[in-house]
Amino acid sequence: MFRYSYFVLSVLIISMLLLTGCLSQGGGAGEEHPGLPDETVITSNVSASTDLEGEILFYPTFDENYKTGSNEMFAFWFDIPVEWKAVDRSEDGSEYHILPGNYKIDIRIYGQLADGPEEEFYKQLAGKNGEIADFVYRDNWIGKKITVSESETYFVRVDGDSYLILHVDAAEDPGWMAENEEVIIYIAKSARTARESFGRKAGEANRITPEDLKLGDIEAGMTYEKLMDIVEEEPVEKTGEEYHGMKAEMLYFPDDTQVYVVNGIVHIVNVVDPHYETPRGLKPGDSEERVIELYGEPDNKDEGIWGYCIDGYELMTIVIYDGTVSQIQIEHGVWETDVFM
Repeated sequence: MFRYSYFVLSVLIISMLLLTGCLSQGGGAGEEHPGLPDETVITSNVSASTDLEGEILFYPTFDENYKTGSNEMFAFWFDIPVEWKAVDRSEDGSEYHILPGNYKIDIRIYGQLADGPEEEFYKQLAGKNGEIADFVYRDNWIGKKITVSESETYFVRVDGDSYLILHVDAAEDPGWMAENEEVIIYIAKSARTARESFGRKAGEANRITPEDLKLGDIEAGMTYEKLMDIVEEEPVEKTGEEYHGMKAEMLYFPDDTQVYVVNGIVHIVNVVDPHYETPRGLKPGDSEERVIELYGEPDNKDEGIWGYCIDGYELMTIVIYDGTVSQIQIEHGVWETDVFM
């Protein structure tokens, strides 16, 4: 059996609504941030973003080197390297400290209510000699990167009447910033107020609907038991893992269909067999012209990988090779969250 290498495991488990306002009592502009205590001293607030011990919950991302976590108060999400930690030392759950394993580095992500003109706020953060420049986030939102000095930077994203701010201060170890610039930029680009967004513009019509997330009789969001009733054959291979108490399995079937199941729910389905058709009639082997005829131009298009979104979430991906559809992948939508509550 040939195992197809392109199977996007963007298993982002919990969804959040867009942030409409952030009210923070701490972590605001112009405040002095004292040095962090030793990283082993952690006090956390319990919320839907944390476990029973108050530790922040993290989930897999499409990049195996990173994990994603969220803040319930401000409904923001962010990615950090899998070996890093994040803790809530605030009194009200409004701000997270990101811990890179170096106690000299102060990294914080928080929300703050906008009060006054944006430009004045940026100037306040920049101080006398800081530089203010545009910064493009992963979902194509344009914010600001404010370089206070070689060892201190702010990344600011405006959402409604609020700011989502990532602050990095490496004054006690200036060389660290240069050595970890790529990671910091990655974290900054990931800061968002939805589970995962690929840049859908406000008011733009969805090209697909939840009803499109079906391949043959296999539907994203169905139970494992129903999947097995439909397939009527056992997988030729299974690989599994447990992540923060969630059981995840990758199932490989004889026709090269791959299914990713989390806690008994089908989250991702990838097919290469023409036997599987979408509700609109698209199947592997069809021409790219047929894709356009049925779905229109994709929301995302990159080197033969076409993505179609619902409310900014890429939930159907079509791989085009040599002018024809070679793979179709669907993912479980973000409108059902009770499975993991």
